[in-house]
Amino acid sequence: MENILQALAVLLTPGNFGLLTLAVLGGIIIGAIPGLTPAVAIGLLIPFTFSFEAYSAFILLLGIYVGSMYGGSIPAILMNLPGTPASAVTALDGYQLAKKGRAGEALGVSILSGTLGGIVSCVFLIFLSLELSTVALRFGGPEYFALCVFAVVVVLALASDSLLKGAMGAGLGLLISTIGIDPVTPYPRFTFGMPELMIGIPIVPATIGLFCVAEGFRMMENTGAGHMQQRALSGMWTACRQLNRLWGNITRSGIIGTFIGILPGIGATVGSYMAYVAARGRARKEEKAEFGKGSISGVAASESANNAVVGGTMIPLMTLGIPGDINTLLMVGAMQIHGLVPGPSLFRDQLVLVYVIFGAVVFANLLILVLGFGLTGPVARLASTPKKYLIPIVLVVAITGPAISYGHVYYFWVAIVFGLVGYVCEKGGYPVLAIAMGLILGPILEENLRSSLMLPGANLQMFFLRPISAAFLLLSIFVLAYAVYRAVKQRRSLAGRIAAESVQ
Repeated sequence: MENILQALAVLLTPGNFGLLTLAVLGGIIIGAIPGLTPAVAIGLLIPFTFSFEAYSAFILLLGIYVGSMYGGSIPAILMNLPGTPASAVTALDGYQLAKKGRAGEALGVSILSGTLGGIVSCVFLIFLSLELSTVALRFGGPEYFALCVFAVVVVLALASDSLLKGAMGAGLGLLISTIGIDPVTPYPRFTFGMPELMIGIPIVPATIGLFCVAEGFRMMENTGAGHMQQRALSGMWTACRQLNRLWGNITRSGIIGTFIGILPGIGATVGSYMAYVAARGRARKEEKAEFGKGSISGVAASESANNAVVGGTMIPLMTLGIPGDINTLLMVGAMQIHGLVPGPSLFRDQLVLVYVIFGAVVFANLLILVLGFGLTGPVARLASTPKKYLIPIVLVVAITGPAISYGHVYYFWVAIVFGLVGYVCEKGGYPVLAIAMGLILGPILEENLRSSLMLPGANLQMFFLRPISAAFLLLSIFVLAYAVYRAVKQRRSLAGRIAAESVQ
């Protein structure tokens, strides 16, 4: 109880609570501007958190993360242009409602369902994290190795439509992670005589390059801005009347989003779509006909799951040290900056910070309710900001931020090189998330594999004789088998279509 009260005291200081409010507002604005994703915002802000204490740094980053998940629904509903990838599902029905003059009602439902879905995920985040952290304290080298294998397999199997490209992306990330001094026998690997590479590839500038710098390059392809149609936003408060009818849908979608968020690398888009499908499946016959043509239930399901993914992605990060998506992957870098190790040791050594993170996510979701109803109109007008004004800011901050923060030009070049790698790989259909996950998990995987094999009587069978490691490895085999089955099925379906077209 003392730790909880101390965390509340930290959160409710005028400085930190004001910072959280501004961060949520900033997140809403960033999410509402197509092309600026939460990952870009988090990556740009990480170098600036060097001068912050750990509490304030994570209050800022979590506020941006939560706020941007709602912000993406604003242009999705008003102009059929999702501000974030996860808002694409919201656009299916939200834009149709806007064309019918119900834009305000759709945005109101988006705010309410997003807030409630986020609160559902917070409940799981708090109670499930506390339980999992005690289990994770029993993990040894074999268990962490098997967990990393599972995380890599899930990402390479599900992050791309092509299993081969997913495997190549993850393999590239794992290969890059071996650059530097060998952790067991201090011998340089893949340094090519360059002294800077002795320290390896630093995660912060590399991940900022893969996501933020690469996104800046992509934005240069189309510097225009979508035209924000002036739609009446009256009727937002009428959405409150829909709560009795939507309560079950919102709760179910929040649970779906939370558990999708727990799985590494899957992301909010899949969570939103699965919740949308579940809502359509449980709708009455006359309601099913509305899905895709302007269904309030569709908007509620998508936005509830979308916001619930935030809490879900934080669970594996905090309890096991495994990031759940791109945004939490970047937060690993923020933790390293502040000398923190994500995982069960966080609950043992930094319990006040853990409760601050819990509280920040809860308060951020509640602030969406206030800021969403109060400021959606002005934010909607900001969504038309031309990209030509955003591109220089994104590129300059993303490239120079890590170099200035670390005080070495090496980090400058790392950000640029990985920006080019991320841009080229995305163009070729290779999942950048798989590369980043391989880069981050590679050292953990290698260290635990080698330390496990140094145990007395160690052999490869040991990984299948310990219950937890065996469970993760069997799950990895199942996911990989499913991915192979899906790839074969897709190839056969494509071959069948080509044969049918040739006959015609």
